[in-house]
Amino acid sequence: MRIRSIRPEFWSSEDVAAMDWHTRLVFIGLWSYVDDNGVGRDNERLIVADLFPLDADPRESLARVSRALLGLSEGGQIVRYEVDGKRYLHVAKWLEHQRIDKRAKDRYPLPTCDDARIRETVATPSGDSRDTLGVGEGEKGRRGEGEKTLLPDPAPPAQAIDRFEEFWDTYAKKVGRKVAIQKYRLALRKPGVTPELLIQAASTYIASQKAANKYPEFTKDPATWLNGEHWTDEHVTPRAIGTHRPGESLWDLPATGTGR
Repeated sequence: MRIRSIRPEFWSSEDVAAMDWHTRLVFIGLWSYVDDNGVGRDNERLIVADLFPLDADPRESLARVSRALLGLSEGGQIVRYEVDGKRYLHVAKWLEHQRIDKRAKDRYPLPTCDDARIRETVATPSGDSRDTLGVGEGEKGRRGEGEKTLLPDPAPPAQAIDRFEEFWDTYAKKVGRKVAIQKYRLALRKPGVTPELLIQAASTYIASQKAANKYPEFTKDPATWLNGEHWTDEHVTPRAIGTHRPGESLWDLPATGTGR
């Protein structure tokens, strides 16, 4: 682990604000985890052992770190890649985050090297079964010091099947995709919120906006709609076909509606 600094601008960054608190903590922790080039082993168990060695539930910590790494990768804050079959991650814009006065010798290859293969932004459990960790062990690999415990692999992340692409296509107003992904996945962590609920609510909202001739000028951006939990709004509902008057829209605003 290394001593790092946090710039004041970090706290007012829009990209950071789009992250949940666990992801922000992991992002900051990665700065101490990676080497002076901003590179570290892309292994959730190593990261948990370095950043959260005293957590009571390692399995939960692994799952949270796995979700955080996925979000950071999709948000462009880290790059995940392989070189010679080994997985690494690199903190994007590393020199904007940290000023390294006396950089140590390179430990790991950068994602710009010829042999690097960028990984897709889908979280997968670390496959290196040889890494066994004791409390406080990290990427330095202090083998032979004390009792070692093999931490369990994280459960498959819900993000792999969260149907964001279906939501994105349904919402129609395709603005701010990166932030929308973060807000969508934060929404799915709320009690009772499912992909089906978000997709159906988004479909109803967009249809009502189009019927009221408010699309796209007065239609909320996807991230704004998600952040405001507008899937809970009293949405516009369609009248039964055959009951509308000539020239009238099939859509009718609620009595107390505001044209959302």
